Amino acid sequence: MRLTLELLQQAPQSLNPAKQRQLSLRGFKVPTIENLGGTNDAYECIDLSDNDLIKVDNFPPLKRLHVLMLMNNRISRIALDAFDPLPSLCSVILTGNKLEKLVDLEPLLKLKTLERLSLLDNPVTKVKHYRPYMISKCSTTLRILDFNRIKDKERKAAALLFAGDRGKKLLEEIAPPRIVGKELAEKTAAEAKTGPTPEVIERIKRAIAEAETIEEVTRLEKALKSGILPDELRPEQGPAPVKKDEGAQPKAAGAVPPGPVKDDAMKVDG
Repeated sequence: MRLTLELLQQAPQSLNPAKQRQLSLRGFKVPTIENLGGTNDAYECIDLSDNDLIKVDNFPPLKRLHVLMLMNNRISRIALDAFDPLPSLCSVILTGNKLEKLVDLEPLLKLKTLERLSLLDNPVTKVKHYRPYMISKCSTTLRILDFNRIKDKERKAAALLFAGDRGKKLLEEIAPPRIVGKELAEKTAAEAKTGPTPEVIERIKRAIAEAETIEEVTRLEKALKSGILPDELRPEQGPAPVKKDEGAQPKAAGAVPPGPVKDDAMKVDG
């Protein structure tokens, strides 16, 4: 479902426990962030959890927005300028997404007003020195990381860990900068992949409707999500046509191929 102006108008609005006006856009399976300018910058908190977001970007100027909730999406990228139109943003909840590398978190490091950040249940939290890296790189306004308060001794330890030449070398090891050429190649390769055709989608949906067991329905639903047609639904391939030599002459009907010349035929009657 697209994030349309109609959906924005119909979405639940409330006053959250922090006395903030909140717009709930949770669970609509929204694939991209769009049309948030239609909120007229009327909310301090926007909840976009439980959707199908892959990338965080495309925010309009929202000066009033303080809290952004993005839990349980499929987010693997954050645009470098994603938060630039949100000057008052102080809390970002990205729990349960697919952010993998420390370099993917660069846009968060630029947030000068950030106070609370959660990246729990993202692969990036398993990267070596993840927590001290975030403590040392984020704004000093950051007070709570992954729902744990940052202590003064953690700040001192993080600063010491990344100090001097040794610290610089460690940073290059755990958070290598992006390689533009490599990323462009990966983007091109991703764009080259085509999604399932309408014919494939229709064929899988038909098979789901005719399925007789829960296991079969589950398997077909996974196939529908991935867009890969199961083997039993693939059209049978006929034998490949035999290519004819361009220079070959067609044989006359009933023509008999020449055989070896018999000795009897060579004899002349005396």
